[in-house]
Amino acid sequence: YYNNHEDLPILNVDNDGFSPYEGQLWNVDGHGHGTHCAGTIGAIGKNGKGVTSVNPDPSKFSFFIGKGLTNSGSGSSSGVLQAVETCKESGANIISMSLGGGGFSTVANSTYASIYDAGVLIVAAAGNAGTSAYSYPASYSSIMSVAAVDSNENRASFSQYNDQVEIAAPGVGVKSTLPGQGLPGDGSPRDGSYASWSGTSMACPHVAGVAALVWSHFPNCSNKHIRQALIASARDKGAAGCDRLFGHGIVSAQGAYDYLKEKGCNFEVVEARGGCDQCKYFIAC
Repeated sequence: YYNNHEDLPILNVDNDGFSPYEGQLWNVDGHGHGTHCAGTIGAIGKNGKGVTSVNPDPSKFSFFIGKGLTNSGSGSSSGVLQAVETCKESGANIISMSLGGGGFSTVANSTYASIYDAGVLIVAAAGNAGTSAYSYPASYSSIMSVAAVDSNENRASFSQYNDQVEIAAPGVGVKSTLPGQGLPGDGSPRDGSYASWSGTSMACPHVAGVAALVWSHFPNCSNKHIRQALIASARDKGAAGCDRLFGHGIVSAQGAYDYLKEKGCNFEVVEARGGCDQCKYFIAC
């Protein structure tokens, strides 16, 4: 997260982030990936700069940055889990994970399930290999796996497709924030740059951002209510109903808001199943 960006909220260096990697500060983004994803979620609106995000009012939400990967974009599963657990311990309601790699891990599966059961909604990128292979952490049942679509709402050719894909969002040519030239504490004026990137990493923060926006209007809902509202209100694409390419469809902020406005937060929710099964056995979907 580039903490000096002109179009992003300035965070408290001591309290608003964590890095498990020695010598890798959370507020230095040597890759740009995290800053780009953060801009989709929370770039500041109506400031005459850059881009407008899903949550343009910084008074309505707060970031906590867990640096799961190093400045080179690599990392360890233990480092990722440390970052995620620290986000949860710091009070995060939603964790957005634009990363993936490796296979199924019993330890990771249990950790994510525990965090989800504690009330945190976890969203992750479905993967960019363009195959039906499972990508983790997205394919754990406690996590919403996000596929990518282009501006015409067609599935992106690189987007993973399998029975754990739960929802889709824009992920092709997404313009967002990138780091500028300043370093932490050097007194540089606020700056920053912008670029259009593609990937399920770009789709993931769209869903996380919509979840945050909707949840801010219905603070008494649980993470399970928000998850159910997102998939029940998604715009259907591809084969009728849920499918392996788009999941339940393309995320809709207005649709999820209307769903909860009608039903409130008292409807029945089910345990984590993931993908199409998350709604398959649920009558309110």
